[in-house]
Amino acid sequence: MKKILFFVVFFFISYLAKSQTLILAKDAAQYVGKNVTVCDSVYSTKALEKLTLINLGGAYPKELLTIVVNKEDIGKFSSEPASMFLGNNICVTGTISEFKGKLQIVVTEPKQIVVK
Repeated sequence: MKKILFFVVFFFISYLAKSQTLILAKDAAQYVGKNVTVCDSVYSTKALEKLTLINLGGAYPKELLTIVVNKEDIGKFSSEPASMFLGNNICVTGTISEFKGKLQIVVTEPKQIVVK
């Protein structure tokens, strides 16, 4: 039974690894334009009128990656993302892009962010 469970778990982990690249925020620059899962600590957040910013790997202005949630998507979350994730370790899945020389992932669905 233990061998069967081991192979099921191994298959599942292998499947996940092939379907999604897992990285830290410090390595995000190497993956611009790629769909990845980034896991790191949330150091600061800011809720603005039109969007919410969640900073990984350092507090603004020394963040390594910013998660952007636009106003039209904030209502999909159970509470304001700025307060929901502050101080937590999270994993976020999405495409890394650059905006004004800074790295970001734009999140449109709550399922893209998982608290670890």
